[in-house]
Amino acid sequence: MPEATREDETSEDGTRGYFTRRLRLRAPKPGDAAALAIAVGNPRVAMSLFDVPYPYERADAEGWIERARVPSKAPGTTLVALSVASGELVGAGFHRPSDTWPGGFELSFWVAEPFWGRGFGTEIAHAVVDHAFEAGGAERLWCAIRVTSGSARRVAEKCGFQFRDTGLVRSLATRGTVPVERFVLERRVWASLKSWSSERASARETVCSGERADVGSGQGHARLGREGRKARDDGDAIDAA
Repeated sequence: MPEATREDETSEDGTRGYFTRRLRLRAPKPGDAAALAIAVGNPRVAMSLFDVPYPYERADAEGWIERARVPSKAPGTTLVALSVASGELVGAGFHRPSDTWPGGFELSFWVAEPFWGRGFGTEIAHAVVDHAFEAGGAERLWCAIRVTSGSARRVAEKCGFQFRDTGLVRSLATRGTVPVERFVLERRVWASLKSWSSERASARETVCSGERADVGSGQGHARLGREGRKARDDGDAIDAA
């Protein structure tokens, strides 16, 4: 599980931001309502979520933002994800104590359709998972995924989630129940994956440093090797919505 590259920054309005390679994640603001209504108003997004209605109107987005911004002593957080390059809304994610699974937290995330297929789901999920364990005090994270959502399942697996069981969940958008697969991620598993990822990154840096020391024709070979690895790394998340 790649470690999210993050820096904390507090904006002029006091909002804390969490940065990944391509995204800034922060608390939602009233000015996000229009973009949220468009993104979640897409039936392909709304139908994959359980607690949003369809049609999804601007008033629904405004209510969601207002609820997310209410100060609470309870653990959990809600974050929207913005493109660092363009400022566009890419998606959102949250973690909070679960009513369904006592002693655990639940995780949810979504990605706006224009950004599907580019690894943003994995990037958002990694950041929210890290926040849940590092800042939220979670010991166990759960997520429920519709059985028809292969891309969300792949994101969960990339984050270290393990399949637990199947069941039915009530969906506001479909006005009924939908079959889901349930996945769980324990803190000890997350910590092991983070540790392994850090060791792998250090080993890769050592290898690349050795390649840069090569001379003559070996330099071209080293550059090709690094470019080839980068292409494979970039492709690791290409199938995640």
